Amino acid sequence: MKPLVTLLASLALVTCAFPCVGFAGPTEIKIAVVMPEGSTWTNTLHGFADAVIKETGGDVAIKIYAGGVSGYEVDVLRKMRVNRLQAGGFSGVGLGFVLPEIRVFEAPLLFNTYEEIDYVKEKMFDDFAGRFEKKGYVLLGFAEAGFVYFFSKQRIDTMDRLQQTRMWVWKGDRVAENFLDAFGVQGYPLQLADVNTGLETGMIDSYYSPPLASVAFQWYARVQHMLDFPMVNATGALLMNKRTFTDLDPESRQIVSRLARQYAANLVQLTRKDNAEAIQVLSEAGITLSPPTPEQTASFKRNAEKNYQMRMPSLYSKALFDQVRGLIAEHRAQVK
Repeated sequence: MKPLVTLLASLALVTCAFPCVGFAGPTEIKIAVVMPEGSTWTNTLHGFADAVIKETGGDVAIKIYAGGVSGYEVDVLRKMRVNRLQAGGFSGVGLGFVLPEIRVFEAPLLFNTYEEIDYVKEKMFDDFAGRFEKKGYVLLGFAEAGFVYFFSKQRIDTMDRLQQTRMWVWKGDRVAENFLDAFGVQGYPLQLADVNTGLETGMIDSYYSPPLASVAFQWYARVQHMLDFPMVNATGALLMNKRTFTDLDPESRQIVSRLARQYAANLVQLTRKDNAEAIQVLSEAGITLSPPTPEQTASFKRNAEKNYQMRMPSLYSKALFDQVRGLIAEHRAQVK
């Protein structure tokens, strides 16, 4: 009996010392996004998650926390720092908390076409990946919300009308505040979740947004006019904790990186398609799409140059801005 007891005790000690041998589950990566389930963002991320678990043979599993259940973007970043979350999908606002110079992609009137955006971001991906890595994050892929337009309860197709609005500005987003200041527009800070209430109560009467977001958040139901002039391309990206990424085995890192770039590119194309369809929804809902006057367009261009100067060097360096502008010029020369 004594030898049996000794054997069982020895086995128990071995089990305690190596509790995971032969029973290790997949590495779980929790990704948080503010977009709700059923949106293009979450549908794409679910496709990404399915591909990851399949190609890693079940070694890596992606779990998605949608609809802002993990809080605002600043909350997601805080949870990523303490490893309660490992990744997130971010707007330019959230990305700017980590790397302010990423907002160079949101300089007003900088890009004319989607092709210019794609060209610049592809050329600068490694540069920005290195910048994020120094901050402790891995840039998995660029995304975007689309071109931003002005919406209002009243006509805003002259500078005087635009400057008389009570325009929403994302609370805490100094970049957007500076953008509006450069155009002589008064911003009224509110959190994203409070825009509908602000429009309903009259605290604000106008907002800036890509068409898709205007429809998705139902803001368009409270306005009558859209200035048909794209002001800014709203950037975005998927980020992961560097330590989480590093802890993956080399093969899994390669798989996650490749699939993330692939699905992020898919997401960009789907978002652009959704924005085009959203403009049609706005038109059918009775929103008047008014082009700016020539004088207003000229004023926008002058004020955009003013805005670039306001952002240097506190937000991004002149060298970085010139590099982006140079790549845009390079692309335009190629497509002539």
